[in-house]
Amino acid sequence: MLELKDLLRNLHLIQIRTRKKMQGGLASSYRNVFRGQGLEFSEVREYVEGDDIRLIDWNVSARHRNLYVKQLMEERELNIITALQGSRTMDYGTTTRTKFHAAAEIAALLIFSALHTGDRPGLIVYGGDAPMEFVPPQKGNQQGFLLLKRILAARLVGHRGDLDELLKFLTHGLKKKSVVFLVGDFIYSRWIPEQLEMACRRHDVIALGILDPTEVEGPPGGVFVLDGVASRARVVAVNRRTREQYAAGVRRRLEEVAAIFQKAGADFLLLKTDSAYETELQQLFHRRLQIQTRA
Repeated sequence: MLELKDLLRNLHLIQIRTRKKMQGGLASSYRNVFRGQGLEFSEVREYVEGDDIRLIDWNVSARHRNLYVKQLMEERELNIITALQGSRTMDYGTTTRTKFHAAAEIAALLIFSALHTGDRPGLIVYGGDAPMEFVPPQKGNQQGFLLLKRILAARLVGHRGDLDELLKFLTHGLKKKSVVFLVGDFIYSRWIPEQLEMACRRHDVIALGILDPTEVEGPPGGVFVLDGVASRARVVAVNRRTREQYAAGVRRRLEEVAAIFQKAGADFLLLKTDSAYETELQQLFHRRLQIQTRA
């Protein structure tokens, strides 16, 4: 757990970085793709040129022998839940940040994007040996700062970030339909696919995988002592062949993880700790918007 002075310094740095990245267009992309989800029927009016033909109410139009379109109004606000993996596997990094620090920045982007559009962000910290922590969604800047403090004060315990407890809560405990961002490394995690499918039927689930570059590509050549984050400590010699075999194994595991999420109806995006993840999030939101527009 961070000391108070370190927590406040990290909170200030995340605020600065988040503000810059939101000014780059991420908040706008978020608004375009999610604010159209929370719509409810209001009334009908006569069709005018330029109206979306998908909104034509054919029953009313047939009765009045004229075209009428549904007028929609946005629901009060969306619940945006960031579910952050809190196991020891997230406390790893060979770049300027660990996986958990990168995940904290991504969570901050999602939290303040939600607040920027009037939505209600909430937080779940799951995985590891500690009980799952849930902070209910609320509006207001104070909620944003509360969530960031809870993230930065999290203790990373346990060897894996298994999703079973989280998925049961999403299915049976989180009553209102929400947009849920699952943030974790996933390649070390276990879960029951049927539980994921049930959670996806209830909520809009987006999985953001966070990995260090060496976890994807393998470490450079040499002899290394693995510290036993996900297993017992051991000495490993890495040469070119070993590195290629490792990278191939990780690719297969990532393909398996992506297929499980996609089959369940969730989006999956892999991010590395050295990547421009705000750009990759924007691209994901843009792809979702294109799919929604074609639907």
